[in-house]
Amino acid sequence: MTEFRRSKDPRLGKGSLWASMPIPAYRALTYAGQGPARDVLVALISFSNDRSPRVFPSRQTISKYSGVGKNNITKALKVLENFGFITKFKIKQGRTYRNEYEILRSAWHWDEFNEVASRYKVPKGLCLACHQWLYGNEWFAHRSGDGLANVTVRSHINCGGRVRDLTKAQMLEVRRQEESAEIT
Repeated sequence: MTEFRRSKDPRLGKGSLWASMPIPAYRALTYAGQGPARDVLVALISFSNDRSPRVFPSRQTISKYSGVGKNNITKALKVLENFGFITKFKIKQGRTYRNEYEILRSAWHWDEFNEVASRYKVPKGLCLACHQWLYGNEWFAHRSGDGLANVTVRSHINCGGRVRDLTKAQMLEVRRQEESAEIT
């Protein structure tokens, strides 16, 4: 199981409530047009604590907190499982079963997205050596100078090639091209 930690934010006093929001998953679901799945993920996160990544709200409670109808919760949970953000378990309680959901580490880390979720990342740069799209912290910056000025150069971690930043228009164009490829 993943180790969860308490917030070190000094503004939060004793007894305050805090939840870690999985921004990469939130953004990927938004880009994919999966609003109900995004809302269900936020509802599940609101039940998490710092000791365990597992939560077990009922469908009625998920519906109440997410605003998603009971009939659409099943679809939203399947989307979250396909994107690799949660895993669902059936736990036997007496004669009945209840669902338990584990919020996976990949919801918080771009680098750990599965193939489905990776389609909805927006690239931030392009390696000029290996022509690979770079999405986040896949480069390192170092300063160099030629005697006249100091320049910060970004290099790709994998191949050492120079990284060119993409403009917002270029990022959106890459995303549009990847979506139009209709990879399943």
